[in-house]
Amino acid sequence: MKKWYNKFFLNDVRKAVEKYNLIENGDNMLVGLSGGKDSIFLIYALKLLKENSYIDFNMTGIHIDIGINIDMSSVESYLNDMDIPFIYENIDIADKIFNDKKSPCYLCAKMKRGTIARISKEKGFNKIAYGHHMTDIVNTFLLNIIYTGQFHTFKPNSYNEEHNLHLIRPLIYVKEETIKKVVEDEHLPLGLDKLCPQDKVNKRKEISVLIDEIKKRYPDFEQKAVKAIESSDDKSLWE
Repeated sequence: MKKWYNKFFLNDVRKAVEKYNLIENGDNMLVGLSGGKDSIFLIYALKLLKENSYIDFNMTGIHIDIGINIDMSSVESYLNDMDIPFIYENIDIADKIFNDKKSPCYLCAKMKRGTIARISKEKGFNKIAYGHHMTDIVNTFLLNIIYTGQFHTFKPNSYNEEHNLHLIRPLIYVKEETIKKVVEDEHLPLGLDKLCPQDKVNKRKEISVLIDEIKKRYPDFEQKAVKAIESSDDKSLWE
């Protein structure tokens, strides 16, 4: 690990883990791998955290294929080299969700959550880690304000009582541009060949464009937005 990685991103991961009690000794977690940059960065950062902290935990990568057949062979090979197990699950729902009148993204996410919860219960995992980062947090916050009129975004640590699972997001203090740089510099593997048909045509993409415009005038907008979320009196946000 490059020494300056501590200041660049690893200290931010440690801060999130410690402040929101995301990872404890003995945890057995699944790390969601989509094939994109955020999730491969997450498993890379968690590996560094395990090697450079007092926390001892186990992790397994998991890819849920909805039927679009992203080539995850390079990701699986990378995990094998790091002695991290890899689970591949094909639920083949592409035709169903893209032909549905409801939002494909909503239905896809719901079915993926159900699948990963089932696998967690079957194989004895107690936590699921997702690669949502600072930019995702702010994007979701603005998305809900604009389209639903509600104060809501991803929580750093949420508990699914039905399945006895914690859903954790260790990258809440890491900016997207940081992730892009590390993925490029470390040549981290990505899924190949195919992307989701909704990848460039959803409301979240519209908000991303808006955030980029705001950051041209206010470069620290994302940090300030996360600070506002954390300091809010609204207990439904990050309490």
